[in-house]
Amino acid sequence: MSTLIAKWAAGAVFGAALTASGVYSPWIIISQMRLEDFHMLQAFLTASAISAILVVTARKMGISQCPPPSASTLGWFNGYDANILGGVLLGLGMTLTGACPGTVLVQVASGVRSGYFAMVGGLLGGAIYAQLAPYLSIPMVPTEDRKQNLTVFQHFNMKESQALLVYEGLCAAMVLLAASSTVSAANILVNPIVGGVLIGCGQAASLALTGNAVGVSTAYGQLIQLVQWMLKRSQSSTQTEFQEPMPALASIAFAIGIMSGATIVNRAYPAAIPGGEISIPSLRAILGGVLMVFGARLAGGCTSGHGISGMSTLSISSFITVASIFAGGMTLAAILG
Repeated sequence: MSTLIAKWAAGAVFGAALTASGVYSPWIIISQMRLEDFHMLQAFLTASAISAILVVTARKMGISQCPPPSASTLGWFNGYDANILGGVLLGLGMTLTGACPGTVLVQVASGVRSGYFAMVGGLLGGAIYAQLAPYLSIPMVPTEDRKQNLTVFQHFNMKESQALLVYEGLCAAMVLLAASSTVSAANILVNPIVGGVLIGCGQAASLALTGNAVGVSTAYGQLIQLVQWMLKRSQSSTQTEFQEPMPALASIAFAIGIMSGATIVNRAYPAAIPGGEISIPSLRAILGGVLMVFGARLAGGCTSGHGISGMSTLSISSFITVASIFAGGMTLAAILG
C-alpha cells in the first residue's frame, strides 16, 4: 500500500506541474504540431534537460538505475520499427485530440470537453492493443543484445558526461531559439521555461518517492489487465478456484495522482484553459485517443516515458520515437490545414 501511496504522491506533483505549465491545453499541443507556437517544445525540452541531470544524480546516489528504454521492434523492417510506427500513430492521435496519454488525464480533471472523449478513445486503444499484442510478431531479443548500444554515447563511444553536456547545450539552444516564436497565450500560470522546470520537479519527485522515472502509458495497459482480471474472477465458480494474482496497480495509482494534482491546482488557481477551449468533434477525439494510446503501447512509451524520461537517459529508441511522434503529428496537421 505504501508503494501505491508513493506513486500517487509522485503523480500528484507531476500532474500539478503539467497543469501549471499549460502544456495540457489542446490549443498549445495542436499549435505546436502546426508550428504556430512553440510553448510545448520549450517546456518539453526544459523538462527533459533537467531530467537528464536528475537521472545521472539518481544513479550516483543509488536511488535508481534509470535504465534507458530498449528498442521496440516488430521485426518488420528494422530494429526500431515499433518505435517508429508507434510514434507516428501517437503523433497522429495528438494532432487529432490535442492531447497525449498524460495530458489527457489533466484535461479530464480540468473539465476540457474533448478530453473526456479522448480518454474513452485511449481506453479503447489500450484494449485493442491488449487483444492484438499476442498476434504481433515481436521477436525475442536476447537480454545481452538489448543492452548493447542503447544510448547515444554508447553508439558513438563517448563518455556519458560528454554526451550529457552536448545534450544540455542543444536543449538550451533550441529552447532559446523557440522563445522568439512562442505566443504568450492567455490563462497560462507560468511561462514555458518555468513550466518545464516544474515538470522537472515532478520527475525529481517520482525518482525520490518511487525510484522510477515518469511514464504514463503503462497505466492504460494496467487498467485493461485489471478489468480482465476482475471479469475472470467474477466468472469463476468459487473464489478458492481462482488463483490468478491481481495485476500491478502502481501505474494506475500514478495516473490517479496526476488527476489529483491537476484538480488541486485548478481549485487553488482557477483559470480558463490556456489558449481557450477549441472545438474538437467527439468522433475525432475518440479516434485520436485510440491512435495515441495504441501507438504509445506499441512504441513502449509516450511523450512522458520516451520524451521526458527516455531522452534524458540519451536512449536511441526514445529519440527515434519522439522524432516519429512529431513527424506524424506535424504531417497530419499540415494535411488538415
